[in-house]
Amino acid sequence: MTLELEAGKVIGLVGAPGFGLTRLGLGLLRGQPGWVACVDVRGWLSPLTLWEMGIATDRVVVVRCSDPQRWPQVTAALVEGMQAVYAEMPSGIAPPMVRRLGALVRARSTSMVLRPVDGDIPAGITHLRLEAQEVAWEGAGQGRGRLRERRFTLAASGKGVGGIRHILEVEDDGTDTVRVVSRLAVAMPGRAVG
Repeated sequence: MTLELEAGKVIGLVGAPGFGLTRLGLGLLRGQPGWVACVDVRGWLSPLTLWEMGIATDRVVVVRCSDPQRWPQVTAALVEGMQAVYAEMPSGIAPPMVRRLGALVRARSTSMVLRPVDGDIPAGITHLRLEAQEVAWEGAGQGRGRLRERRFTLAASGKGVGGIRHILEVEDDGTDTVRVVSRLAVAMPGRAVG
């Protein structure tokens, strides 16, 4: 399975810092045609970070906006004018505002990665929702050494996986792309049929 942005669709990345979700989300912007935008809520994204991810820095706009009052308008303006948007979402955004943003993404055929810095994304907005489950780091032992790899698992749900929940194992060795290394279907608890 490969993770790719699709026009008019929202991919949601949900989970605590340290799982590699920002790196995964930015990696989805690589190779996108036209202009792309990043809404930086935490104030740390830089053109160097984007360049290291393989994103053409001559076609990217980084906008810093941590104000929950202005974030919906700023992000909507970028959705109107860009082909793809990676947007960190600050705490305190009302669900109706996020739903309007999702509708705008569909109407403008923009590709979007939505990453709440805290909390979750309201239901019905994402085409594909990836929720961080667990992470394992290899290489650094007892506080020293070189990190060789990060492996993390994501629970994938939504229309993007046919409405069936999947567990994905992802590996990141710090070079090139983040790779999905397995696709295991997990049955949702429910009633037995038959």
